[in-house]
Amino acid sequence: MKKKVAFMTRHHSTLICEEARAMLKDAGFEIVSNDTGRILSREEQKALIRDAYAIIAGTEKYDREMLEGCDNLKVVTRFGVGTDNFDLQTMREMGLQVGVIANYNAVAEFALTLILSVMKNLPRYDVAVRDGKWSRFSMRELTGKTVGLVGFGRIGRRLAELLSGFGVTILAYDPFINEEAAKERNVQVAGLEELLEKSDVVSLHLPSTKETHHLINAETIQMMKDGAYLINTARGSLVDEQALYGALVSGKLSGASLDVFEKEPVTKENPLFVLENTVLAPHVSALTYETNYNGGLICAESIIRVANGEKPVYPLW
Repeated sequence: MKKKVAFMTRHHSTLICEEARAMLKDAGFEIVSNDTGRILSREEQKALIRDAYAIIAGTEKYDREMLEGCDNLKVVTRFGVGTDNFDLQTMREMGLQVGVIANYNAVAEFALTLILSVMKNLPRYDVAVRDGKWSRFSMRELTGKTVGLVGFGRIGRRLAELLSGFGVTILAYDPFINEEAAKERNVQVAGLEELLEKSDVVSLHLPSTKETHHLINAETIQMMKDGAYLINTARGSLVDEQALYGALVSGKLSGASLDVFEKEPVTKENPLFVLENTVLAPHVSALTYETNYNGGLICAESIIRVANGEKPVYPLW
């Protein structure tokens, strides 16, 4: 009997490339997918994964109740890097192997795009031209500025590499920072308060945890340099949006670029919508063709590796 790989996202056909499907098929696996075109109910999700050997997980929640009865399950691979929808303690207790994919280049490129977009007022120019207006707005140059990276994992490190040609000073804060990796990229290690005080641009690259919830709040915003820019491609829970709104209105901060929000999908009730000094995106920084293609291959390889007694490509433990 073939081992079952369950994939619940309704977008599975665009995420798992034919090469990845062929890898799994040739290794004796059968992919069972959500072909309804809609998000499955909780009970439908449980039914789909109940006898699975492997799960390719999206953003749906995997808690103890969801995983109960999954006696054949050996590996969960996240089609992404965030695992705040995973009950990791339960997964450890079950002896599961858990892995993620690599989207660090896509997210780092998008973060750089957001930095330049908000500093150059690009969205406002686009709207003005489409409205038949020949407007002029104040812009800033990135060259010569100090960029602070809050979080220095794969994404932060890649962004540091992309920034290296802009003639910027780069500071990095991370509770578990790899100082050798920072040194290799000419990045200066700093404490959080020092980074906020000195940075013209602050870019967030931390996971969502109890410790990072509202890391950017009224108090820490006051520590930031007057006129600085805030960039968030990590998780919406890192930022107190009411405090950010106040700082953008008062002029404490010159602008903000956000790909993630406290409540998603974001709606027009969010006060950040009315501000012209914001650049907003719908949590899409990793959604490149390249990341999706390679992500499918990584998921397939991770499942096959676990079946062969090895670790996933990017294991959590």
